Formats: sequence, C-alpha cells, structure tokens
Amino acid sequence: MPLGLRQNNNFLHLTLDIWQEQIFFNEAAYPSGYFAAEILNVNDETLRELLTHGGEISHQMESLVCAEQSRFVKLLPEIRSSVEKILDALWQCPPYSMLDKEQELRAIEVLFSDASVSDLLEPGSPARQFFFRYLTAVFSIPLGIFHFSVAGRYFEEGYLRRLKKRTETSFAVAAHDCFNSGDFWTMMEQLPMAGIEAFTVSPAISSSYTFARSPRDEKEMVFVQRISFPSPLHFYSFDLMNGLHHAHAPSRCRNCGKYFLTTNGRIPKYCSGNAPQDARMTCRQYGAMMRQKEQNREHPIYRLFSTRTNTIRKHHQRGKISDGLRRESLRLAEICRDKALMDNGYAAAGYARDMEQERLYAEARKRVAP
Repeated sequence: MPLGLRQNNNFLHLTLDIWQEQIFFNEAAYPSGYFAAEILNVNDETLRELLTHGGEISHQMESLVCAEQSRFVKLLPEIRSSVEKILDALWQCPPYSMLDKEQELRAIEVLFSDASVSDLLEPGSPARQFFFRYLTAVFSIPLGIFHFSVAGRYFEEGYLRRLKKRTETSFAVAAHDCFNSGDFWTMMEQLPMAGIEAFTVSPAISSSYTFARSPRDEKEMVFVQRISFPSPLHFYSFDLMNGLHHAHAPSRCRNCGKYFLTTNGRIPKYCSGNAPQDARMTCRQYGAMMRQKEQNREHPIYRLFSTRTNTIRKHHQRGKISDGLRRESLRLAEICRDKALMDNGYAAAGYARDMEQERLYAEARKRVAP
C-alpha cells in the first residue's frame, strides 16, 4: 500500500499522510509546507472570482432554505451556475487543482439532477442535509483560501523575509511574534467575513494511523499518520506549521514575485522557476547574472571600460568617427580590459594609460585598413 492511497479527497474532505519531512496527497509526495507556499501564488483575480461567487451562493442559500417548492426548483439552476463558476476558479488552487475533476462534475450532475429534486424538497432527508452541507463547504472554501493567503503573505513579508537564519528555532520565534501581534490580528479582523473560516495557528484535525510501504525501501512497512481536516483553512494552516517544524518555509522570489518553499538553511532570494525576462534561464540563474553585472559596474576596470566604450559609440553616432574605427577601438578596449583582469601589474600601471580616448583612437587608426 503506497502512501496517500485511498484518501478520498474531494471538495468536502481533504486528507494528508505525514511521514517524516514529507506529506502525501493522492499518492504524490511533497515536502511539508508545500501547499501552504503554493496557495500564496493564487492571483488576486482568481481570489476575487472565488469570493464573488461564494457570496452569490451565500445569498442564494438563504433564499433556498425557506423557499417553497416552486421557488426552490426555480433557484436550483442559478445556484448550480454559481457552484460551477467557483469550481472553475478552484481548479487553479492547490490541492483542489489535483482532485479528480470528472468525479467532482459527476457529483454536481447528480446533486442538481431532476431525479434528486423530490429528495431535496423533503425536510430532514439525508439528501437535503448533504445538499446544504455541500453548498456550505463550497461557499466557505474561498474564504478559507483568502484568509490564509492574507495571513501567509503578511507572515512572509513582515517576518520570514527578515530572518538571518532559517532554522526551526528561528521560524518558531517568527511565528510566535507574528501570530501574537496585535497588528496582525487587527488586520485579520478587518477582512471580509472574518469570522467564517478565520485564520488560526491551532488547526482542528482528525488523526489516525495507517500502514504503507516505506518510500525508501518497498520491502519495508512504516507507520504513517493520516490527518483529515474539516476545512481548507485548517489544511493550509497545519501544512504551514508542519513545514516550519521541519525548517521549511515560504519565500517570495525577488525576480518573478512567486512564492516558493525553502527546505534548507540558505537565505533565499530567487526560485528555480523560469525567469520572466528569459525563459531559457531560471530566476536563480538570472539573479546571479544580474548580480555579476552589478558587481562589474562597480569594478574599476569595468567602470573605465564602460565609460570609454560609451564615448566611442556616441562619437560614431554623431559622425565623428567611421564605422571601421568604431569597431577597432571597441576591440582594442576589450583587449585592454581582459589583460587588466588577468594581470594586476598592468591593471595598476598601464591600463588607464592605454584606455585614454585619443590613445585608443591612435592605435585603432594604425590597424584600420586605409
């Protein structure tokens, strides 16, 4: 039995298998804290869609609860449309993006089918109870994602980003300071519908144990903690805290702006995703390149080289020198620069002399064909 098997994950029920520093969702392995970091990347437009359609369902439910038969039947297509719009947005939000989409759509088809109407109209029937439980969950999921995203981004920007060390102890101190801050809770209390799916650092869980093949050796069996969550807010909050416990934490890339999970003690700046400026490079590679360029600009050898070559190009643009003289002067400047980088004696004594503007032009003229 592999880890994450038969978890029965759906919009009403989320489960994680926990083993050492890993979490397992639908048989796929991730580092602890993965989902808490990834959900922070849901863009503002998707969050607005979720909250808008969730609000529609909330108002429609109020009308549906007390509606007489004809009104109830008339409202069903409207509320189904709102549910489908929420699901469209949820497919962009992990772990919902990893669920069986066809299974969820079949559940909606059955729930809103003509054959189910009589059961839904029956007061106290199991079908009616499940129906309203389902709508309540779908209405609450957007609020859970929104409230956690606000809290997670605040925590990363105001506390995690400032840390000099990324260890369990430093993360614990940061979490303690943030989540005991009056400013933090004042901000959270001002969010829309703050009392529904409110952020918490003490997630409610239901825990049991199951058995599975060891991820390290299929011939061995291990005990695995299986945890179920009553709502997405508790799912993300648990994953955040469990990740911090293992010294894993979200961080925001300084290049692309996306959140990613760090799993070692290094102070992060860039993620390993594709750089938006150049898809052939990762943000980490692009950041290293830009850092090298910045260092080059401050280096006296590069600084003088940049000054001279810029002047040469300007003289060419203004018609003061020919194209051939421009090319040869730039080539000579590169030769002098490279020699200075390799020879400290030349850099100290001869580089500035050879890079004088008129000296470069004089030497270049000797080499340019008449």
